[in-house]
Amino acid sequence: MKIRTFFSLLFSGHLSLIFNLSRATESYHRVAFVASGLSNQILHLLADGPLTLDKIAEEISIDEGSREGLEAWLELGVALGELRSDKNGYSLRGKLSRKLTQPANDAAAALVEEAATLQNFIITQTPGRLKRSEKFNMSDQNAATVARSSRLIEPFVSDAVTEVIPKSGEARLLEIGCGDGSYICHAAGLNPELTAVGLELQEDAAELARQNIQNRQLSDRVSIETIDIMNYSSEPVFDVATLHSIIYYFPVDQRVTLLKHVCSMLKPGARILLTTMCREGRSAPRVLNLWSTMTEGCGPLPEPPEMLEQFREASVTDVNYKRLVPGEALYAFTGGSGA
Repeated sequence: MKIRTFFSLLFSGHLSLIFNLSRATESYHRVAFVASGLSNQILHLLADGPLTLDKIAEEISIDEGSREGLEAWLELGVALGELRSDKNGYSLRGKLSRKLTQPANDAAAALVEEAATLQNFIITQTPGRLKRSEKFNMSDQNAATVARSSRLIEPFVSDAVTEVIPKSGEARLLEIGCGDGSYICHAAGLNPELTAVGLELQEDAAELARQNIQNRQLSDRVSIETIDIMNYSSEPVFDVATLHSIIYYFPVDQRVTLLKHVCSMLKPGARILLTTMCREGRSAPRVLNLWSTMTEGCGPLPEPPEMLEQFREASVTDVNYKRLVPGEALYAFTGGSGA
């Protein structure tokens, strides 16, 4: 580059723009590369040591005519610093790839996969959908990946569950949107006399919850039903009701009705716990809010004052809320069913 061209770019601001764009696009490429490597199990293959191009192709069933493309993909990983290439073949190099292939970090790996697929899809497709007055559908998300990534917040939500579950004596728990049953299992571990009903709209998630309940030898204390909460009814026999990360699956104008319906199944003095991301803070809750706002049948994430008011409109008493993670938009809202 000529000196004159360099200074022209420097003083015009174009040079700074080019460098900033380069860093931003490389970060994007890194996330996309790692996500694709995780979801296709290639990074897991390389976690155990170097493999040749031919061996990688054999392991993931790539035919001879496609190996040139595989090599180009692997070389991108080398350029990004996530892979190493030497005479023995390809292996993991980057800290991100090495960390995310560890089984203990599966929830974080799922979040990376979700960012590169669902979140990228939502962000890039929203303007066009708005122009066509189209919304997304629940089927646009990979429910299994979302379920895996949601386990990142499990320790914090479990703490909130611990605070509302009676630690002794007979108690009945109603969990709406039980997912894989993790929080029910946690509650059952807190009180050996607790029994629970978990409601789940998606049959595959409900079946996973049943399997987890069975594995924990809790089948005699816990039942899982595949049903919409608004189609479920019961006498007021429950001591605790919990709703985790599902309030935004309901439009705003249906949330008070939902809470009233849940409270109708609670004993006097029972507790209700609702945990959710709220509409504030950094990009992660904002992306979730974009998804819920743009998805058919759902609604925006709540704001804490709005959620408090909806609890009160539903005649929930002693309403409180707190942030579950310092500096993050994850909240727990609690209250009572009245005297």
